[in-house]
Amino acid sequence: MAKTDPETGQASNESLGVSIPDEHVGAFVAEVFEDVERKTTWDQIVSSLVAEEARDEWEALAPSEQVAAVLSTATDYDERATDRLAGIPTDRGRPTPEIREEFDEAMRCRGNADKFRDGVAAAYDEGVIDDDELVAAVEDGDFDTDLIAQREDELERVANAYDFEFRPYGGTLMHDEDGEDDEDDPMDDFEAW
Repeated sequence: MAKTDPETGQASNESLGVSIPDEHVGAFVAEVFEDVERKTTWDQIVSSLVAEEARDEWEALAPSEQVAAVLSTATDYDERATDRLAGIPTDRGRPTPEIREEFDEAMRCRGNADKFRDGVAAAYDEGVIDDDELVAAVEDGDFDTDLIAQREDELERVANAYDFEFRPYGGTLMHDEDGEDDEDDPMDDFEAW
């Protein structure tokens, strides 16, 4: 919210804090994690993360511990994506095959991070975890909005330098007439602006 400073006459930015009632915190947090372009289920995330031989140990964990582990894995992928993107030079004029390979690997890591967080939203929607458990998982696990912002800044830096296409984090869905039909997911031919 911008206000005008009476002494300088210039606009100053102030944060406006809004309280969320306790009974809505879980839904709010789940919505933050949700990726509307994906249809991730909790079972898909568990299958991706937990090896068959470790399932008994996984099932012995409380739901909040499971979700905290998923959030920590997502953060690990965010760190890997950010590190790869930060290591890409942007002074080459044209991308080398190595630059393209690093970019593609960073995008894979970014996609995994977003998919794991979307799985957390699915866990909440599917009733695997309740409001209190979700809040506890976020407090115990890793969820770093600054890291996600840094990842997106690095992505934009590299993509702009080499004219690489990418779907911005979040945004409004717009139908892409020339979209590719990847997989069987009808949401894959949408583009975020």
